[in-house]
Amino acid sequence: MSPFEDDYDTNVEPKPKVGLKNISSQKSMFDTDDKKVTQQDFDNKIKSIQESKSSYKKRSADLVLKFKKIMSDKTLKQNKNVFVVEMEKEVVLEMIKLAIEINNDVDEEDGMGSMSWITLLLQQVIAQKDRINELEYQLFQLKKILVVEPTPPDPLQKTT
Repeated sequence: MSPFEDDYDTNVEPKPKVGLKNISSQKSMFDTDDKKVTQQDFDNKIKSIQESKSSYKKRSADLVLKFKKIMSDKTLKQNKNVFVVEMEKEVVLEMIKLAIEINNDVDEEDGMGSMSWITLLLQQVIAQKDRINELEYQLFQLKKILVVEPTPPDPLQKTT
């Protein structure tokens, strides 16, 4: 017999296990640290989303009014002063900043900031097209009057 066979008794029945199973102190890969969302946390999240959307709407409305005012201004480029030019640049920069902010907001759909300004610009393009068409029609009418219908000679005037 070998020295190891003494230590191992094959006739002994295993003892039944009683008590709690020892588990590793290591966290399971399925265990997350996410807390359960409470109603208050949920309400706070909703409130912050509503506040940001309200802020976006207010800032957008303000910038839309400023942009439309710029677009309706009939001052010629050479007659604009430095303050007007700077104000126009500032409005455009604020519009860009707001679009980027809305685009980066995870609670908004992708590209909504850009789409807002694209929509505004398309409306302005249509308004400019209508204005150009009206001016072109008026110019056509003036040319028609000046070229095609010259004033008849005055019969009271002597001709030589």
